[in-house]
Amino acid sequence: MTWQEVEAAVEDTQTMLLPVGSTEQHGHHMPLGVDVYMPEAIAERVAERTGCLLAPPVWYGVSPHHTFKPGTFTVESETFQHYVRDVCVSASEWGVENVLLVNGHYLVQDPELDVVVRELTTEHAMRAFHVPLISVFEDAARAVRTSDVSFHASEFETSLMLALFPDLVHMDRAESVDVPDDALPLTDYDAYGDNRVGWALSAERMNALTHTGNLGDPTVATREKGAAMVDDAVSNIEQLVDALADMDAPDAETSDSG
Repeated sequence: MTWQEVEAAVEDTQTMLLPVGSTEQHGHHMPLGVDVYMPEAIAERVAERTGCLLAPPVWYGVSPHHTFKPGTFTVESETFQHYVRDVCVSASEWGVENVLLVNGHYLVQDPELDVVVRELTTEHAMRAFHVPLISVFEDAARAVRTSDVSFHASEFETSLMLALFPDLVHMDRAESVDVPDDALPLTDYDAYGDNRVGWALSAERMNALTHTGNLGDPTVATREKGAAMVDDAVSNIEQLVDALADMDAPDAETSDSG
């Protein structure tokens, strides 16, 4: 788009989707860009259906636990937060009032994006939302799953990629890697597990857990499962975008500081 085309678009919509992900290893069977490919493709579908703006994605995220495999990049939490925030603030200068951070590197960098959303809302008079994919496709994922644990580059992500970018998935290289059964109380390796405390993995720990890079069973992934999850995510995000279209522009003096 040219700047004139963006200017014209903002007259019709003040909502922008910003896909946010990471560049990190995803096992033997998937490429480094999975966490960007997924949110960008889903955001594209939402933009087509709603007419909202779609920004270029953020390719680098917080991935220190994956640096044990080549090709992984990571940035400090503060660097990541400032970068994403500044991208959104710059968009507000030319008319964007609502921003949805569509997060493909969910769970891991959720805390950082929650901070960004709070700052955009309380300090910059924007309506900002953190949209982790794991939350907006949850109903479909729970309905179609066949593995007990889906952690990294396993059933959920592989199914999504089979639905969105099948040519990038090498199922002949996929290996099931058992998730350890020694999780501490209040923690769980599954994406929808009973995690009641915040916790993290180091690169050293991940390296000890998996020789391939994935944790869980990608061999049970299917395109059909992924398609159901994509549809669920698109539908849920579309509802939020449509609701925002009906609202007035946020006001700095009356925005809720929570």
